[in-house]
Amino acid sequence: MSSMPERLAMREPGHELGESKHMYVGMSDGVRLKTHVWLPDGAGPWPTLFVRNPYVDGSDSGDPSLLQFVRYGYAVVLQECRGRGASEGVWEPYANERQDGIDALRWLVSQPWQDGNIGLYGGSYLGFTQWIVADILPPEVKTMYACVMGTDLQRFAYMNGMFRHDIYTSWSLTNAGVDWSSRDMGEVAYEAYGYRPHAEMDQALFGRKLDWYEGVVTHPSPADPYWEDGVRGLLKAMPGKVDVPICLVGGWFDIALDTMFESYRALREDVREKSRFVVGPWTHAIAPDGDLDYPNGWVDGTNGGTKAVLAWFDHTLKGMPYAEELGVVHAYTIGEGEWQDWREWPLSSLKQQYFLSGESGLSLATAVPGIAKSASYKYDPNDPVVTVGSSCLLNVYGREPYWPKNASVKQPEPGYRQDLLSFVSEPLERSIRIAGNVSVTLHVASTAEDTAFTVKLIEVLPNGEAYNIVDGIASLAYRNGAAAPLGYAPGAIERIRIELWPIAWRISSGSRIRLDVSSSNYPAYHAHPNVAGDWARQENVREAWQTVYWGTNFPSFIELPTDFS
Repeated sequence: MSSMPERLAMREPGHELGESKHMYVGMSDGVRLKTHVWLPDGAGPWPTLFVRNPYVDGSDSGDPSLLQFVRYGYAVVLQECRGRGASEGVWEPYANERQDGIDALRWLVSQPWQDGNIGLYGGSYLGFTQWIVADILPPEVKTMYACVMGTDLQRFAYMNGMFRHDIYTSWSLTNAGVDWSSRDMGEVAYEAYGYRPHAEMDQALFGRKLDWYEGVVTHPSPADPYWEDGVRGLLKAMPGKVDVPICLVGGWFDIALDTMFESYRALREDVREKSRFVVGPWTHAIAPDGDLDYPNGWVDGTNGGTKAVLAWFDHTLKGMPYAEELGVVHAYTIGEGEWQDWREWPLSSLKQQYFLSGESGLSLATAVPGIAKSASYKYDPNDPVVTVGSSCLLNVYGREPYWPKNASVKQPEPGYRQDLLSFVSEPLERSIRIAGNVSVTLHVASTAEDTAFTVKLIEVLPNGEAYNIVDGIASLAYRNGAAAPLGYAPGAIERIRIELWPIAWRISSGSRIRLDVSSSNYPAYHAHPNVAGDWARQENVREAWQTVYWGTNFPSFIELPTDFS
């Protein structure tokens, strides 16, 4: 275990803000992008931090959280992405960032005030602008610091055929160039989520066709060539082409966590040994949220993130000593309040199984029950189970009472809806630390030709309060990780395995484990219409009866990656 505050002592700044420059830099096609340069006082030249950002207003004032690095002896350069802020051109997400990034770096390395040591910096879309040029960096670029962004856009938008409305539809609303100032954004979002057929939502609500949005919602299959074409295929292959050390920063409740782990594992071994992946108890904002407290969980996040960022760039751009371990996943374990370096993630391959059980009630047991049982419920896509906390919420529209909260939040009582089954264990005799990907195997049947099943793992504290740990979902068409849609005969019993996102969490002794099973988790994911075919093209929905089986012939269970501590 590491004591982060002691090891990341903040050095004193040695500079004041010096000269600033605000100019237009020409791209290879003649479009000019607004570019800002802030230099420390003194002679220079300087190591340089470079950021490309679409979330700008065109002003020259600068973000204080970025300008603070000037006081530590760095030139800071921010470029406004094409068609955003004061930059020329037309904004089309993802499409122009590779060539614009190449052109911008070519300009940057020719500037006399940079000393040949450049670091790329930023999170979310600002992380994408780094990844998309990572294979063609000039030798002056020594490192990348990419937060809350992975490289597989299909996995970013879908889980087993189920679309993440809260991520991508939310983002489209604020990046489509529509003035929503006269409307409540929460109401707009819910209208957008529920529009059918969803492939026509952009024209109906935005009054225009957005090819970049329609492309995502109409291509749910991972095997579709759409995901290998152009920038999407290039981005997915990028981790294996990186030659410089990279610091990745993510959160256990961040929308990009799953793809970030994939990206980290895909780094070449020699690059990974010089790199680092930090995962804290954070959302996409790199800050805690929800209803739990996270002791010592702030250090690499919003309140203490400058320490970590500065230490990384001091090491990679200035050659200063680095106190932290390299080649590791540096992760915070929820429930312990401690950080740990994992050279291999997860460290252990041990598994603890809990089987769905119960005759008169629903429970979890450590052995397969000796009798086959089942439970059924009716799922209505027009009345989906509303998301209550989640592994992957973006949630950018505030705190309206009807809007789901991010991260781990207090859960309703077991079985709080007729279309939700809650299985609860006996109190644990000893604590269990989960570290890795939880999986849930279910035997299920439906009266629909296609449908979905959701699972949510929950810790029930000794005082009865319950908090979500991690959740997942799968349609029958994309069951068991299928890359292309599978057929389903209504009434047939199918075995489905849902692998949930990574987590590090200690379930305390005396707590109970609870598993909620349903068929919707909305708006974290779209409400499955119970109709076969591409979800975004469906205009009508139908109700379906869903059945979950367990027992001797149909073992359904949770599998926890644990060290049994």
